[in-house]
Amino acid sequence: MKLAHYAFGDENRDNGTLVILHGLFGQARNWTAIARRLAEKYHVVTADLRNHGRSGWDDAMTYDAMAGDIAELIRDIDNGPVHLIGHSMGGKASMTLALSDQADLIADLVVVDIAPLAYDHDYTGYISAMRAVDFNAVSRRAEVEDALARGIAEKGVRQFLAQSVATDKETGKMAWQVNIDAMENHLADITGWKNADGATFEGDTLFIAGANSHYVDMEKRDHIKSLFPRAAFTSIKNAGHWVHAEKPDAVLLTLSAFLNR
Repeated sequence: MKLAHYAFGDENRDNGTLVILHGLFGQARNWTAIARRLAEKYHVVTADLRNHGRSGWDDAMTYDAMAGDIAELIRDIDNGPVHLIGHSMGGKASMTLALSDQADLIADLVVVDIAPLAYDHDYTGYISAMRAVDFNAVSRRAEVEDALARGIAEKGVRQFLAQSVATDKETGKMAWQVNIDAMENHLADITGWKNADGATFEGDTLFIAGANSHYVDMEKRDHIKSLFPRAAFTSIKNAGHWVHAEKPDAVLLTLSAFLNR
């Protein structure tokens, strides 16, 4: 699938291309502020993963399918190898590509607050709350957030999900820009992980964790190193899972240091 994407800093292609991928229920523009800063030196591309944002919808929502989309995007924009950065679900999709026979498309890898492991998170509550929003009764994003409050207590989560609502220019009606059916049908794939037998990625890899998040902890590092032997680890203070939204300056400094190593 061809992924919708945004490009910044085209004049800096000679310094390398960065591809940035969002997480579940997100979209490319979640990373725009950081992408614009990085584009002062690099060519930067942010992409909407399948079933998100402006990209197409498809029943398949596996990491193999997402990795195939990313490979196609890289070939279209640069033909690789690129610096690949992925948050959460985007990080798992990036790791899947890195552990495939198309790893030559990746110069190095940054994985933000996720590990190559299965998690027991249950997103059905989010999906139920999203389905319950009556778009005939709302016209502003703030009203979507209020509607989500019936099923989601955390204000930050409501604000994040509401960013994935778009208004049709012709009808003026709001709608989700995420394929909720595909998400619900593939929650086990999204929260899961399928190890590629014997595969490793030999390129430099940085795992950035939110210090207040439990997705990447010391107990998981031996397993991570078995797949990514050159992995390094860092954490961002006072940040949870959405590290780039909570501490963008710290994430930017961390990415810049890794890219300039």
